Formats: sequence, structure tokens, C-alpha cells
Amino acid sequence: MIKSKILKKSKNTTDYLSDIIKAYTILSKKDKLYHITIEGIPTPHIHDLSFQLNYKLFNTIVKDYSKSYEYINYLFVIEYGGIISKGNVYDSEIKDLGIHSHCIVNTSLSIPQLKFYINTSFKVIPDCEIQDISKSNTKSGLLNYLLKQNQTGLMTKESYNYKILI
Repeated sequence: MIKSKILKKSKNTTDYLSDIIKAYTILSKKDKLYHITIEGIPTPHIHDLSFQLNYKLFNTIVKDYSKSYEYINYLFVIEYGGIISKGNVYDSEIKDLGIHSHCIVNTSLSIPQLKFYINTSFKVIPDCEIQDISKSNTKSGLLNYLLKQNQTGLMTKESYNYKILI
């Protein structure tokens, strides 16, 4: 029997970029990979959205399929939208910007199953877009896109999380 290990974000890390790069590098080598963008969740705080993604979405999926062969490995990065998403920072406008999440997911679940969990994990059904990026040649560009929030100085330990079976 092959023993698997779960790679999780360290609670003590302060090097967010290296941590995200490590997780993304492992995930990007998997056969089946999705990029999921989730918007329209009515919460102004990154830590609230992080909690919802961790416990309402991903941990629910893991729990529901814990006694099966289904699996889910994920990395999510939460970012501010609008002007900050484009690389500009104006402190007076931060409080008025929405936040959204980019999730990189390797799973045996189908797109309809993923949509079901996304639609039932939040109080309001969010806007979501699921792209199959398994055969995409733009994976390195996607990593740079995920890391851009750090350039604004707004990335915190609550801005991302991952759990990957290796």
C-alpha cells in the first residue's frame, strides 16, 4: 500500500509567495486541473471568505467523499477586485472593492458536481466560472496572475490556502 501525504499551508509561514509557488507547482503537474473564479459573495473581509472557502466549500467536499475514491486538491488565492486587481492601490477605495477568489483545483469530481458544491456552500449563489486548464499552455501566466496581489502589499496569511495529496 502506498502511503500518501497531505501538503497543507503552514500556520507559521511569512513567505506567502514561495508557499503559493510551491503549491501551484505541484498542482500544475496534475493531469486534471481547473481554474475556478468565484465572485459575488457578499463579504467585505478576506478572512471571512477564506473561512467560507475552507470550511463551507472544500472541507465539505473532502468530508462528503472521505470514504470513496473521489479526491480534491486545491489552492485558492483571494484578491481585491477592480482597481487593485489591475495593480493600482488607492487606500481610500479598498473598503469599497469586492473580493473574489481564484481556485486551482485538481479533482476527480465533474464540473456539475463542483458547481453544486459552489452553489450550496454560500448564503448567496455566487458567480462562478470553471475552466478546464489541464492542457493549457498558459499555466505560468496564471501563476503570475495569482501572485499579483502581493505587489500591492495586501496579501496576508488569510489570502490563500491549499491542501494537496502528494
